[in-house]
Amino acid sequence: MDFKIGETLKFEEIWVKVVEIKEDAIVFEVLSTGHEGDEGELMEVPMWYIQSNKDQVKR
Repeated sequence: MDFKIGETLKFEEIWVKVVEIKEDAIVFEVLSTGHEGDEGELMEVPMWYIQSNKDQVKR
């Protein structure tokens, strides 16, 4: 899957923004989860996990 820095998308029902693209992972900034206090946190997701759950990526 192709990602771009600054791209906003929904992954597993969480609104995120791509902040870093690594060889083996994508780093997302959490924009909204529906739970107060989660916004702004960084979440590094391995590329293998994104590939195996690509149906959970909504652009």
